[in-house]
Amino acid sequence: MTHSQNHHPLTSCKELHIAPMLNVSKPEFLSLMRILTKKAILWTEMIADKTVVNAGDLDQHLGLTPALHPIICQIGGRDASNCAEATRLLEDYGYREVNLNIGCPSNHTSGRRQFGAMLMKQVNTAVEVVSAMSSNVKNIPVSVKTRVGVDELDTLEYLIQFIGRLRNEAGCRKFIIHARKCVLGGLLSPEQNRIIPPLNYPRVYALCDHFTDCTFVLNGGIPGLDAAKQLCHGTFFNNHPYKKKDAANVNNKKIGLVNDLEEEKEKNMTHIDSQDHDVHAVPCSICKASNGSCTVAPVTVPPNLIGCMLGRAAMDNPCMFWDVDRFFYGEVGNPCQNRREVMIKYCEYLERTYPRRCCDNDERTTFCIPAPNVTKKLYGTNGGGCDICKEFYGELLCFGQKELMQAVSTKSGKVKISSRVIDRALKPIYAIFFGLPMKKAFQRECDRLSKELNVRNCGPGYMIRKAMHIIPVTVLDAPFIRTEDLGIEDVPNHVAPTLHQLTKCQC
Repeated sequence: MTHSQNHHPLTSCKELHIAPMLNVSKPEFLSLMRILTKKAILWTEMIADKTVVNAGDLDQHLGLTPALHPIICQIGGRDASNCAEATRLLEDYGYREVNLNIGCPSNHTSGRRQFGAMLMKQVNTAVEVVSAMSSNVKNIPVSVKTRVGVDELDTLEYLIQFIGRLRNEAGCRKFIIHARKCVLGGLLSPEQNRIIPPLNYPRVYALCDHFTDCTFVLNGGIPGLDAAKQLCHGTFFNNHPYKKKDAANVNNKKIGLVNDLEEEKEKNMTHIDSQDHDVHAVPCSICKASNGSCTVAPVTVPPNLIGCMLGRAAMDNPCMFWDVDRFFYGEVGNPCQNRREVMIKYCEYLERTYPRRCCDNDERTTFCIPAPNVTKKLYGTNGGGCDICKEFYGELLCFGQKELMQAVSTKSGKVKISSRVIDRALKPIYAIFFGLPMKKAFQRECDRLSKELNVRNCGPGYMIRKAMHIIPVTVLDAPFIRTEDLGIEDVPNHVAPTLHQLTKCQC
């Protein structure tokens, strides 16, 4: 089945996924991304099967709310019964898809605990786990996120065999493919495994051709929405800002998409450059991407490549995703138009999730989701703040001077919002000024406020509102830039160091 026979129209729906990232994809980060885009598909960070099974309250670990949908929960594990039970619990909890991680290369996961990418080598176990998960759900799909290879098992033939067994024996029909192999045994760190092995996009497209009844999502090294859209649709747009003569210079910052492809080999998805007749392969001499990566997009793509996944781009420059709904999904507009709108909505989310504790006489501590349901508030229905935060929340409407003094006394007494909550709440917002000179100043101001114990009980929402005061109005209210108008300096650069550079760094 050829690509030309399965041309997927540019206007048809593709999916944009925001990758599961350990210690990043927590409810606060996911809520910030949902403020920016209503359409992108969010992912939780990987949660261990035993954690789900043994958790008394999944809210403390996952904090799922209806506003976060569409969202996928990723689990990790190698015990079929535990993974099956975890999948059942997650479906009952409200997730509409559960994914099994068969790609994490960390020594802790794939080494000591023997799951993640290690399951690419232990295919019987992988099949058993996915089969058990699929058999234990009612109405939701079970998918697999994996790599194009692992260690010496780095051929298209092995990958087809691996995916084929998951399809035929475990019934899996959806795969998210990170287009890099991974190196286990501690030889590369997880971070190095995300940037050093060369990208191999043609291998992912080849999987699409081979398994036409399965769906695939491409992951790995995609720097922005423009590149994601081209990789999904395989069509070059009239307003593409990069000229052919600049391709060698741009490829290390903007993904290597070649605009003069005229022929394709149908069987193995190799590509022929119409000018010099070189073949795209790994290592690739045409794309000139780091470490021999091949990041070319075909002229047309298989219809079962249903989307792309971006991770570090969202972590480093979340505001890039303000334009997802319009640029990628074809919606009329986007939820927010500038950074002020985003930050105010994020503050409102934090104030709902982690309410202020400066004006109550409840001694419990807010240390996770859900926060304590404080009923002994010392203000009326119109709210109000203490002497510190009243500039944003108004004067405290307390029921008496005695209660007011008691509330004020707590300011110098017990800190009732934990540093863990403050750190989790502030972390996602730090990158909102990516590429702007105020980024570090804003982060320093947030850090300063978070360390002032007399401010802590006013909550993370207050801290962000206060820190916004150091940002010029012209920056806060500046309209976001449309994706098609971005320069390469506006896109996060995730270029891998060359192997030579890596060796020098370790000396």
